[in-house]
Amino acid sequence: MSTSPKERSAPLPDHWWSRARCTVSLDLLRRHLAHGEARRALLLGPGADALHEQLEPICGEISGPSENSLEEFGLTRSTLPYEAESFDLVCALDVLGDAEDDEAALSELRRVLTPEGLLLLAVPAHPWLYSDDNSGPRRRYTRRSLAKCLDECDLKLERNTYANSLLFALLAPAALAARLVDAPVDRRIELPKLANELCYQAFAAERFLSRHVDLPLGQTLVALARRREATGWLLPVRPRPQLARIQTACC
Repeated sequence: MSTSPKERSAPLPDHWWSRARCTVSLDLLRRHLAHGEARRALLLGPGADALHEQLEPICGEISGPSENSLEEFGLTRSTLPYEAESFDLVCALDVLGDAEDDEAALSELRRVLTPEGLLLLAVPAHPWLYSDDNSGPRRRYTRRSLAKCLDECDLKLERNTYANSLLFALLAPAALAARLVDAPVDRRIELPKLANELCYQAFAAERFLSRHVDLPLGQTLVALARRREATGWLLPVRPRPQLARIQTACC
């Protein structure tokens, strides 16, 4: 795939995939934010627009993602126009997969995060779905590779779960078939209203399971992390059970 910057394309705001990923992400955030809310939040990436409205009840102030100074973060610019430790919640959706240098982008996200702050990431999963056309992300991650990248940037994982697991069995063959014939996959295709709602309900239902376990398979990865120096004293993090046998095969 070309490494030149390309236009990021966000899913349609009412699309089942965009809505459901926000529902799952918000459910995880409510359980990991101190007191269930954030004073100041930063949203980044084309997928973050759909999250903005849902975060308003629990965030005092929200910056991004459509501000001109933020749209090219990770693509043509590696810095953010904010002072260090400015946000106690940073959400980066569909940023790392397109970033020229994902570790540089993560380091910058860490810089603007307060010591007790929480980082939410959503990244494309499974390198074997990687395509050479310019419509997809530059890179995809496994749980292991994402954890390694976060660790190298002094960020400590609290959650690292696949998402869109229930529909993955249908979506993965279609993506692989498109890869074989070198055809782009457009996630923004509109479905009939009933089909769109059924897909939303199937994806969003995963939140009840992901409250308790990190899912071992799915189309995308959702991670929560904190600055390493904060993890020893801020909040006790209970170990999450893993579906180990399936996970080993997928990572």
